[in-house]
Amino acid sequence: MLIAVVGLQFGDEGKGKFVDYLSGNVNNIARFNGGANAGHSVQYGNIRVSFSQLPSSLNKKNLYICQGALISLPILIREIEFIQRENIHSNILIDPRCHIVLPLHAELNKASEKYKGKNKIGSVGVGIGACVEDKSNRHGIRLIDTLDKERLRSKLKFLWDIREKQIKHVFNGDNTLDFEEMLEKTHQYGKRIEPYFTFTNEIIGDLLNSGEDVLLETSQATFLDNSFGTYPYTVAYQTLVQTCFAMIGIPAQKMHIVGVMKSYMIRVGHGPFPTELLSELADYIRERGNEYGTVSKRPRRCGWLDLCLIKHAVKLNGVTELAITNTDVLADLHEIKVAIAYEIDDKIVCCDDALLQFDRVKPIYKSFKSWGKLKESYTSLAELPIELIDFLSFIQDYAGIPIKYISYGPDRNQTLVIE
Repeated sequence: MLIAVVGLQFGDEGKGKFVDYLSGNVNNIARFNGGANAGHSVQYGNIRVSFSQLPSSLNKKNLYICQGALISLPILIREIEFIQRENIHSNILIDPRCHIVLPLHAELNKASEKYKGKNKIGSVGVGIGACVEDKSNRHGIRLIDTLDKERLRSKLKFLWDIREKQIKHVFNGDNTLDFEEMLEKTHQYGKRIEPYFTFTNEIIGDLLNSGEDVLLETSQATFLDNSFGTYPYTVAYQTLVQTCFAMIGIPAQKMHIVGVMKSYMIRVGHGPFPTELLSELADYIRERGNEYGTVSKRPRRCGWLDLCLIKHAVKLNGVTELAITNTDVLADLHEIKVAIAYEIDDKIVCCDDALLQFDRVKPIYKSFKSWGKLKESYTSLAELPIELIDFLSFIQDYAGIPIKYISYGPDRNQTLVIE
């Protein structure tokens, strides 16, 4: 059966922790979308690491990168070297049809953002959008193309000529890269990961047909989806979990879906954020929660939990149970708020309507009492502070599905499972 972990907010909800946690009981973990524009952090004991390409597991498992994922070669190699250095003897399988994010894409990305000025979307600048554009225009470069240097040269030259003209003549920028150096490095990187090439759709399909479980790790989050998110402040691809079937290459089937959410909201980069806090309270949450971008290192914007978005994300993805993180961060506050409805021009609006004009939304809040500092370990729900139990019960009732996992710290073991 497919077991999926999906983010219900704007990203950075703690998906990495739950992929790592759930992988303890699942032998096969697959990443099927996204690229190195976001990282999933994992902490176990004295090891803390962020994965942007490999599935986020410190367990010894079968790790799959399916064709829908976008590959930044030096980052992928660095992550492979890390798990080898830590003696995490995972079996890595990478689909050779994955498209490559090139340094040329990053150059275009940065020139485009600079040209847009105040209208920029806040991209981290690694080139994901440009890579997706090349893929859809049918002149992208795939992993399999890296093995034959002359074939790679021909494809790169065609792409180089197009993108260099854009950088210079459309965005008034400069291409500072060296073609021969990029060609050589791309070829050498490709040769290094060739031993991992496998048609992952075949293996995953066979696993599912034989009754094995496969854990899916989605990149980014629901409201960065290119269609159903806060467009245009989104990523360049789809992030809803059901897109996995086309990205992996397997038929649609039943899934068990764990929706991960923080006990508050965060957002990186530009884009509307109705529950954002613009006070010292945001700084308090940011420091307590270490809310800085995993890849960009930028300070994350912080705000109150938006249950309108959570309930909408549950419906969009078909989530079956919730995992809530960072409950420890909100301890000792005077008051905690959650958004339970939206108004535009004094009229209550649904989430679909609100997302079309999200910069005009006024949230309606419900207030809760905060709880005291949490302990290092819990074994049952009854041990939690009553204020936290009330907070969680309201979230569960509002979302309409059960909370299965409560995370009260970054370590894998700081997780309470509700049976």
